[in-house]
Formats: sequence, C-alpha cells, structure tokens
Amino acid sequence: MTPVEKKKKERARIMGRGPFGFSRRTWPFIKVLVGNWIFSLVYYITAKRTIPWRPDSWTVADRLELMVQCAIVSLVPAVIAIAVVAAQRLNPDMWVGQKVKPNSALDINTRFILNTVEQFILFLVGLAGIALYSPHLQAHSIPILTSLFLLGRILFWVGYHKNPYLRAFGFGITFYPTVGVYAWLLVRIFTGVHIPI
Repeated sequence: MTPVEKKKKERARIMGRGPFGFSRRTWPFIKVLVGNWIFSLVYYITAKRTIPWRPDSWTVADRLELMVQCAIVSLVPAVIAIAVVAAQRLNPDMWVGQKVKPNSALDINTRFILNTVEQFILFLVGLAGIALYSPHLQAHSIPILTSLFLLGRILFWVGYHKNPYLRAFGFGITFYPTVGVYAWLLVRIFTGVHIPI
C-alpha cells in the first residue's frame, strides 16, 4: 500500500467512513431509505389488490373531482400544523427576542409546514398527470397514493419531534412514491408506452 493510500485509509477510519464514503451515522438512514422503497411498494401493491374501488365514470370532470378531493385530504396535516403554529405563536417561551427559538416546537412545526407545501406541489402535479393519463381501471391509484402521502406526512411530523429515523421514513414514503409517479409520467409522455400503474 502506498503512503497516499495509507493516509487516505487512515483519514477514512478517523472520520468513520465506510463503504461508498458513507459515515457510520449515515448507514442507518440508508437502511431507512431502502425500507421506504420496500414499504411503499408493498403498501401500494397490497392496496391495489385488496381495494376494488373504481369510479362510476371517468370523464374529465370525474378525473378533476377525484384529484381535487385527494389533494384536499393530503393537505390536512399542513392545515392542522398551521393551526398549531398559530396557537404556538402566542407562547412567549417559543421566542428569543424577535426570532423563533431554534429547534423549538414552533420552529419544527414551521419547517414541517414548509416541507409539506413543497412536497404537496410535487405530489399535486403528479396526481394531475395520473388523472390525465391513467385509464378508468387504474383510477384507484390516485387515492392509494394519497393515503401513502398522508401517512408519510403524519410520520414525518411525529418523527420531526421524536425520532430522526421516523422522520426520514415519513419523508421517504411521501417523496419516493412521487418520484415513481414522475418516472411513470415521463415514460408515458416521451415514449407513449402505457405501463399499468
């Protein structure tokens, strides 16, 4: 082993770097990431097979109605968080002068609202794409994805206050299904190939 390789290996050992350059503290989050993918996929497939719901008709108005209904449901955690933050703003213990105390419940809830709105924008565009491109028999993917989004947001919020792994898991089951929807939409848009969703 050359002196440069020895120095590099020693630095990696000191910094706790393992395979692929991840630190020892990062590996549990990588496991949560993989768990996100597995959970989301199993949840989605199980729900698709066990919930036989289909809309009575699938006109443009029906598609829009379902999309808006699911969008409203998916924003419930953000609306509740806004109400909580409004109440917390009255508590002087949450403030340092003119600023919110870092990592206080008010700060965490405010960050949760911001992240939820960001995630919702991506999710809403994905829902619109599914409503536009999916056939009648696959319409139930919209409420299934909405339930996954809702569950993810709740776990993310609780995890933000209690446990970073739960927060990461909640984030993942919100974000990665949306990424899957975007991949499905891009294939559909650019190739015209319809993969059942």
